[in-house]
Amino acid sequence: MPRILGLNPLAVLVAGFALWMVGFVFYGVLFAQLWIGLWGFTDADLAAAEAVAGPAMAAGFALSIIFAGFLSYALKALKADGMTSAVKWALFLWAGFVVTTMAYDIIYALQPIMLLLLDASHNLVGFIVMALILTALDKVAVKD
Repeated sequence: MPRILGLNPLAVLVAGFALWMVGFVFYGVLFAQLWIGLWGFTDADLAAAEAVAGPAMAAGFALSIIFAGFLSYALKALKADGMTSAVKWALFLWAGFVVTTMAYDIIYALQPIMLLLLDASHNLVGFIVMALILTALDKVAVKD
């Protein structure tokens, strides 16, 4: 498999798709009503969101691919050398950058802490799944 910037593009694509699907399971199946309630969306908000659902899903998919690419590159730079190492680094990056960035919404936008817990959990599962996929699809996808 040819590499782009040292990364396996198939592994990045599959990992990004997996992150997108984790989002679908979290926000479309398991916790949809909780998420809607925590954000305080009205019926009008939901109707407006439904009107742009196609482009929003496409943009979300693109962001998931970008996310997977950056995680893959970070794991490569950190020299993760197998699944355990990749998952440990993914957890470290999640805790240090994702959760702390998301906490700004709690502090400054006065969002409920439960929203942080839900969204952070989604990203935690997503990071673990991506790390596993990035490693499994290329034996050790994060190595040179």
